[in-house]
Amino acid sequence: MDSGYGKTRVKVEGDRLSNLPDDVIHKILSFIGIKQAIETSALSSRWRYVWTSMPYLNFSTKDFRTLRKFSTFVEHVLSARNNQTEVHSVNLTFRGKITHVFVKRILDYAFSHNVQQLNITCLSGKKMEFPLSLFNSLSLKHLTLTGNNYRDAILIPSTWELPNLVTLKICAFTLNADDTGKCLDLFSNCANLKSLTLRHCRLRGLNGFNICHPGLSSLTLNLIGHDGCLRVNVVTPQLKYLTIILWQGVLSISAPNLSFLHYKDNSYRLEFSADFLCLKKVDICVPYIYKDKEHAHNIVRLLQQIHSVEFLTLSLEAIELLSSFVELISHQPSPFANLKRLKIYPNCVSRLAEDQTKPEVTMSTEVKKYLLDSAPGATLTMVSHDETRAVMNVQSARSLMRELQELLDEWKENSETNTAHMKQDKAPIESRMSTVHEQGEVEYHKAQPDTKMEGRSGGRMTHITCYWENLNKQFKKGNKKTDHILSMLQKIKGVLTKLPTSHRAKLQERFFGLSAEAEAIMDDVMDCMKIQYDKKPSRSSVYFHELAASEPLS
Repeated sequence: MDSGYGKTRVKVEGDRLSNLPDDVIHKILSFIGIKQAIETSALSSRWRYVWTSMPYLNFSTKDFRTLRKFSTFVEHVLSARNNQTEVHSVNLTFRGKITHVFVKRILDYAFSHNVQQLNITCLSGKKMEFPLSLFNSLSLKHLTLTGNNYRDAILIPSTWELPNLVTLKICAFTLNADDTGKCLDLFSNCANLKSLTLRHCRLRGLNGFNICHPGLSSLTLNLIGHDGCLRVNVVTPQLKYLTIILWQGVLSISAPNLSFLHYKDNSYRLEFSADFLCLKKVDICVPYIYKDKEHAHNIVRLLQQIHSVEFLTLSLEAIELLSSFVELISHQPSPFANLKRLKIYPNCVSRLAEDQTKPEVTMSTEVKKYLLDSAPGATLTMVSHDETRAVMNVQSARSLMRELQELLDEWKENSETNTAHMKQDKAPIESRMSTVHEQGEVEYHKAQPDTKMEGRSGGRMTHITCYWENLNKQFKKGNKKTDHILSMLQKIKGVLTKLPTSHRAKLQERFFGLSAEAEAIMDDVMDCMKIQYDKKPSRSSVYFHELAASEPLS
């Protein structure tokens, strides 16, 4: 009864899934690669052509051993796909040298089918360089380009037409100007651009770089390198969110409606055209302690221009810098009349050893007066080194746990697939060999009846050798994965032991769950290995005796 009920339930659930509309199934399949989506066509006639109308195309070389096979697969998908269906998004992830022709083939197809979202990721491999002009499109709204630590380069065109682009992210690329010495104004023809991120990029061949846009609302400039002293002019009247991290060069900013500013730098070569009157939140971080009056002066100037801020966060290093040159603020009134909260936190926690005595977070009287005198009702929060380190360790533990969970999920999926194959192949190896021996079902037996003993012995030896080679490969692979998982568990445990009890309790249950899951998966793998070992060709000694008893070679 239970078995029958189980079969009925599975059938109903299967029908419910198959009865979902195509757009819902497409959304479900969008979370996997197109190769896996195509494999669902074997489920039933209902699923046979579902993939051909998918609006989400996820291509990755990770699924293929060679670029040639990957290229052939992509060509097959594009040619077999239903051309009446538009493409919503394309994700292209590749490793190695892919030609412009291949990339252009995918882009032309995507643009001709009104693609709205495009993500291209270049993994480690040979250096890539391609022109940004490849990405001209009337339909594209979201574009993300991720390179490989400046090795990959983008040739910047004189004009760039993306009239409907809303979000642009360029990460870890070198941007080369195609006309050396000019002042670049790349985004003026992207009329609908709202969010721009340049992260870990390098600019070459430019005298200047303009980000002038009437509608841009979010801008992130993170670790931008360049040749020489580059001047960047930002003129964005509607900008609300601005993040500047480790900028190099001169940065001139005109953003009168700015409401959020996150600034982390050590050079402070900023030029603001006017005060920020609409600021709500500001986070200013000095990465290291610089006993330099010029840096202190730049901090004071920045603080004066953000006088309308309501929530201000400063790194302890910035406070210590002001305290070293207190004469710059001692005769000035406090500018922060609208301040509601001031938070001070140490940034250089990682430099302290775990057992090193942590200095208390303090603020001199002069600095405190300058920051708080005009806002007596503002709350002051001083975050200690221990509290900061605890937050950092919590973030590290959570990141490691996410990474471990992904690894376990991948291993579990592979383990279930291997187990299924083993269950289909119940007959042990020696049984199959006996069948070969008694019934003569192997092709070389039929093809070479006059060399029966030689064929049998050679075939058996080949099976035996292949068996042990395969088992050895599985053992090495399993051992490597096991070491990796155990290493990650040790790392997580080490981080958790550093946490205060209050923080540890929140993560410990999750850690125990991952440990139990890892143990169960590794037990399953060991069981599979045992099944493989139990199927070993135990009758091999018989074959060796037969070989020894055969007629001598001529």
